Amino acid sequence: MSTEGLSAMVESRGALAGSPITHLILYVHSLPESLEYYRDRLGLRVLEADEESARFDAGLVILCLHRAKDYGVELTGRRDDASDVVFLVDDVNATREALESRGVEFVRRRTYEIGLVTDFYDPNGHRLMIYEPSATALSWPSGSKLREIWRACGRGGVEPIGTPAGPPAEGAAPGLDGKPLIYLFLFVPGSSEALGFYQGELGLDAVERVHCCNPACPPDEKGIAKYDVGGMLLTTHHIHRSPVVDDFGRIYSPRSLNAANTKGIVPVFLVKEIRGVAERLSRRGVQFTQTVVHSQIGEVARFEAPTGHAFYLYEPWKPAMAWPSGAKLERILSTLEGRGGSS
Repeated sequence: MSTEGLSAMVESRGALAGSPITHLILYVHSLPESLEYYRDRLGLRVLEADEESARFDAGLVILCLHRAKDYGVELTGRRDDASDVVFLVDDVNATREALESRGVEFVRRRTYEIGLVTDFYDPNGHRLMIYEPSATALSWPSGSKLREIWRACGRGGVEPIGTPAGPPAEGAAPGLDGKPLIYLFLFVPGSSEALGFYQGELGLDAVERVHCCNPACPPDEKGIAKYDVGGMLLTTHHIHRSPVVDDFGRIYSPRSLNAANTKGIVPVFLVKEIRGVAERLSRRGVQFTQTVVHSQIGEVARFEAPTGHAFYLYEPWKPAMAWPSGAKLERILSTLEGRGGSS
C-alpha cells in the first residue's frame, strides 16, 4: 500500500481507521547495551543503527530503539508492566530454550485458553513475551490475523499456527528472527473508558472484544479489546480486580498502573496528510503533546491516551524511504496492500 492509499480509508471509516502501526519505539537507557541485547540475545536483524537509535526487522513492524534521555522519557526501572510486547512463535518451549542459551532470563509462564505464553524483561524493564497460540485462539476472529502474519513473515514449523512464510534460514542462529511481533498490550484501569478512546476518539475498529483470563472478573465484562492496525494487533487489557498467577503460582498480571510510567513504549501510526489527521483527532478530543514537527525522517506529531500511553503520527519523506528501514517500510506496505489494507 502506498501512503497515497491511506487517505480514502481514513476519511470514510474514522480518524485512524486504515492507518497501520508500522513502527514501535522502545526508549532505552543505554543504546549500546540495548542494541547488543536485541541483536545478539534476541537475534533480531538490524536494519540501521547509529549513535542515537537502532531499527530492527520485527516482521510487519519495525522495532526502534531510541535513547530515553534524548526525548525526556523517564523509564520505570527494573520492570514496567504498563505494556507488553508479544512475539508470535510456533514452539514456545523450543524458542525459550534457544533464548535462554543466549542469556535471556524468563520470569513467568502461563498455560490457559489462549495457548502458552512466557515473558521476560529487557535491560530497560520493558516487558516482552513469546506466545504460542492454541487451536481455540486460532478459531477466534483475531486468529485469522495471527495466521495472516505468520504466513506473511513467520519462519518455522507449519503447526500449530499454519503455513509460515518459510522455514528458518539455513545456518541462522536461533532467536526471534522470523518470529513476528504480533501484539502490543496496553494495560488500562477501565475497559469501557479505553473503548471510548480507541474506538470512539481514534476511530479504530475492534476485531474482537472478549472476557479476560481472570474468573474473578464479571463474566459479562469484555476486558480485552483487539484492534487490527496493519501488521499487528493493538490490544487493551483491563487491570484485574484480583491477582492472576502463572503455572508456578507467581503473579502474572499487572496489579496497578501509574500514568507517569507509561511512556517507555510508543506505537507509530503511518498516515497521509498528517496535519489533517491531527486536526480530525483534535476535534474528537484527542490530546496532542506535540504538534506536527519536521524531522530527518519526515513529519511527526505526538498524542496521549487518558492513561498516559503515548503515540506518534508519522508521514515519511521520500529521502527516508531510500534508507534500509525505508525499504523495509515499503515491503510492509506492499504486504498490507496485498491483503486489502488493515481492515
